[in-house]
Amino acid sequence: MKLAGLFLLAVLLLPGGDGPQFEITDARGKKASGVSVEAGEPDADGWFSIKLLKTKGEPVIVWPSDSAAKLPDGPAPIPVIAIQRGDEKALANPRVVAAIATPVALGLTTMDETARRTGFEVASLHKAFSALPSAADPFAQGVGLSISNRAAGAAEALALALKERQRQLTRVPSEIYPVALLYGQALDRAGKFDAAAVAFLTALNQRPSDEAARKLRAAALIHAGKPEAANQ
Repeated sequence: MKLAGLFLLAVLLLPGGDGPQFEITDARGKKASGVSVEAGEPDADGWFSIKLLKTKGEPVIVWPSDSAAKLPDGPAPIPVIAIQRGDEKALANPRVVAAIATPVALGLTTMDETARRTGFEVASLHKAFSALPSAADPFAQGVGLSISNRAAGAAEALALALKERQRQLTRVPSEIYPVALLYGQALDRAGKFDAAAVAFLTALNQRPSDEAARKLRAAALIHAGKPEAANQ
């Protein structure tokens, strides 16, 4: 399925004409009502933070997973998921659950921290995350398998998810980067260190200044017996 098919889109063009466009969807994957976002100043790699600008209720951005994005290489908007804190509808949507789970799967945050930020009970998040391995969407499936420490299955599903994003006519860095990190992590845990290094390089190509991706790639190369390559 095309990535655009995962969303019913709400396109927001920021003031200035040449600014980024965003697809803002809610807990159900539908047009987000009463919510808009703005982009901060880009860093050296062209990535900018995303923050809520106009809000209704108590929304929180759950995708991109680190609330950061970069302009796509074409005209497609940047997908953003903003849910209302504690909205149980989010936990019935595998794509949204996978978005919430991504920082946990990457080890960037804890379940307790995620629960506080999103307004859900930890038990509810555990239950929603545990259902992800049976999701039809390979990204959601891969995230769920990663969290349940089923590395080989996670790598297989995330390989499909990454290819989907790389084959889009317009590639979106904030869609490719976290999936490449997750894929590399799964390969590394499965003992496929050379392949993991390649996946981490894919992430690093999206964010050349990213120390996390650089360190992960270097560690994978060292485990693969290529310490000299780790310094390149």
